[in-house]
Amino acid sequence: MKTYDLKTAYMRNPMGLDDLHPQLSWKTKDGKKQTSFKIEVSVNDKPWKLMEERRSDSMKTSYSLPLESRDRILWRVAVADENGVYDSWSQPAFFEMGLLEKKEWKASFIMGNYEHSKSPKVRYPVDCFKKTFRIKKENLVRARLYITACGLYETKINGTKVGDAVLTPGSTAFQKRVHYQTYDVTDLLKDENVWTMELADGFYASATGVFDSTKVYGYEPKLMAQMEVFYQSGEHEVFVSDASMQWSNDGSIRYADMKNGERIDLGRSPSYSGRARVTSYEGMVCASNNDAAKEHEKFSNPTIVHCPDGHTVLDFGQNIAGYVKLSVKGEKGAKCRMVCGEKLDTNGNFTVENIAWKANYDTCRFQSVDFVCDGVRHDYKPKFTIMGFRYVLLLDWPEDVDAGRFSAIAVYTDMDTTFSFTSSDAMLNRIVKNTFWSVKGNFMDVPTDCPTRERAGWTGDAQLFFNTGNYMMDQRAFFRKWMRDVADCQKGNGLVYNVNPTGGKKSGLIEWISMEGSAGWGDAMVTIPYYFWKRYGDDCLIRENWQAMEKCIAYFSSRMGKRNLFSLFSPRRSKYDKYLVASGRHFGEWTEPDDCAPSQKMLLLPMVEEATAYLSYAARLMEEMADYLGKESQAKHYKQIADRTKEAYNYYFVQNGDITSKRMCKYVRPCGLELAEGQARQRLLQKIVKLNQEREYRVGTGFLSTPFVFPLLTEAGASDEAFRMLMNPEIGWIQQIKQGATTVWENWTDDASLNHYSKGACCQWIFDTLCGIKMDGRENHFVIAPHPVSQIDSISMEYDFAYGKVSSAWFRTDGKVNFRISIPSNCVADVILPDGSTFACECGEYNFSTVTK
Repeated sequence: MKTYDLKTAYMRNPMGLDDLHPQLSWKTKDGKKQTSFKIEVSVNDKPWKLMEERRSDSMKTSYSLPLESRDRILWRVAVADENGVYDSWSQPAFFEMGLLEKKEWKASFIMGNYEHSKSPKVRYPVDCFKKTFRIKKENLVRARLYITACGLYETKINGTKVGDAVLTPGSTAFQKRVHYQTYDVTDLLKDENVWTMELADGFYASATGVFDSTKVYGYEPKLMAQMEVFYQSGEHEVFVSDASMQWSNDGSIRYADMKNGERIDLGRSPSYSGRARVTSYEGMVCASNNDAAKEHEKFSNPTIVHCPDGHTVLDFGQNIAGYVKLSVKGEKGAKCRMVCGEKLDTNGNFTVENIAWKANYDTCRFQSVDFVCDGVRHDYKPKFTIMGFRYVLLLDWPEDVDAGRFSAIAVYTDMDTTFSFTSSDAMLNRIVKNTFWSVKGNFMDVPTDCPTRERAGWTGDAQLFFNTGNYMMDQRAFFRKWMRDVADCQKGNGLVYNVNPTGGKKSGLIEWISMEGSAGWGDAMVTIPYYFWKRYGDDCLIRENWQAMEKCIAYFSSRMGKRNLFSLFSPRRSKYDKYLVASGRHFGEWTEPDDCAPSQKMLLLPMVEEATAYLSYAARLMEEMADYLGKESQAKHYKQIADRTKEAYNYYFVQNGDITSKRMCKYVRPCGLELAEGQARQRLLQKIVKLNQEREYRVGTGFLSTPFVFPLLTEAGASDEAFRMLMNPEIGWIQQIKQGATTVWENWTDDASLNHYSKGACCQWIFDTLCGIKMDGRENHFVIAPHPVSQIDSISMEYDFAYGKVSSAWFRTDGKVNFRISIPSNCVADVILPDGSTFACECGEYNFSTVTK
């Protein structure tokens, strides 16, 4: 029985960890059952030694030996099969520790040597730093670079960019912490070396959010870098960022903003005529323990579109987040501009009105790059901005537009793709493909709502999409990092902000206006660790965030039994009143179709139904997690909250299933959050079916309920009708596709962001119900329960995640539905067929058939 795909802390051969007990994981093949495992390690090239041997079928453990800064650990694993026989050792994996103690940083934070204005309107060119130094190349053993910034950095050694990560060091709550990266720079060094660094505003000081708030975290971008060079003799040298570094800000990048783009003077190069200014940073400097953002797909030779208004536009055919690489030449002093956007308007002209809140491209700076030419051809690619686009407008272009000189590059966090999907329905395939592209377009160090207008880590989007996105990519390290961001920003009273990371202090009035801590959003602090645990059989996020989770649920519970001016008389008073959440402001269902959405004035009201439902739901999850952790008193406390809010919710909002509403979410939520039971639940399910029919299968739910409506229709025995809703051409995903969508939209219309992953949560039903692949929280275990629908002839999915590759497919032949199921090594699955037949399957390939009804 062999092992493969070894990972450390959910990553493949990571450099610069600061996790003292990182998880070691592997997969198995060529055997039925792992009964034992043993792990050997080699620390800093010393002989192999046994770290752990134990009887277990678990394919993960924690590194258990002491770790120090700079340690390089090789590790390998061997497993015993069902007969107790060990196979050969795996190929070694490695990880390397970063700098674990603050005192080990000999470098200083440095910044541009000038007085920076606090005014959001005052922006500066990119800072450029340089240091020259000599080493003894012939005696060199290894060299490491540790580097971070409040802002964005790019660094080169002897003209070669260090590493393939981009937009580093990434996004954090800079008021609390900043991440550093570790690079192996051994092969870049010579006897004489030139080390350069560029520093831009980045996530730290660029425009952010829908209203372009600038310098939210600070107004003085800064960086810190330390290069350590080790020789055969055991000696080492350290080269650091300090006051001796040469500096200037007269290079080619005259302006750089994450959201609004860059301004480039192609004829300039930095003089390095000054010296850096030493500064300080009060937060923590630590490793990200996350996969880096990198360049991925490249789209070349775009279609050249000549618009009715006379402008020239490039169409790359796919909406992405990334940037354009190009070659340009113009006369000295000639100016030209490139603007990135998602759509053409109804007249066929370029526009950014759907994503730029200020105005269109001709009256505001947004997602644009301005060039000043110098008479020489230049190859250009942005360093310090990222844009959401399919179309690129070229203004005052100085030469004939040649499509071969332009390419679009997608940029996102470098996570493993973990699924493949196909079916006999091209439109269904397109829904999945569009959703996957929206994942790629928004998972760039934080899970943003969109890569254009806001670029914000909205908690609501992340929690409702978690189970969908984690079918598509291995997001374990990503969410571990982001949950730390959420906890870093949590207010002392337990409030979890709707967007994370978030910076700056907010008054109580601003928090109320912004609906901070909204139900269905802030409770992501509870739901995501729970979903992570149930999907991967891994309690890492629960244990790391338990204190923050308790504070979060305490905050939501503090609203229980309270009313405000808008809820003094409604809902009516009763004995359940003290268990209602009738205070605070909440988004509610959000983005329902226009024909069933309530008035925007309703946002003034406390959204009692939604808030009470989500408190009860979150408390129930906390009860289960507390019980798992052996925290009996906490489990009892959370059970009491869950039970009593559930009783109140049922009294006011379920009414034994006899409620009357034209809003589908009012029936979906009590069932989706497991608040309605028994006959009441059955009545609500039938009302969902009836309302779906009355709406002629047009989607009737909004942001919070759409992920639940499809499985609930299946529970009600109406999978075919759920599929009709999914594929409805009038409103929904097919409507978007017929209008040319290559990603999922924010709204059902194209008047807002065209790259919003949240509505792609419908894919969870495609994966776990139509294909039938589900996790139930048990390690090395699946439930495979496919639900064929009559509208398609075949479907197939592979899911390669923590335990190995599982697949489920079905296809129709001769009045039968045939099923092909594959279970990976060391796993078991409960296979449940549509006719009720149940099979307990170990690893292997299986074929079943049922008669078509």
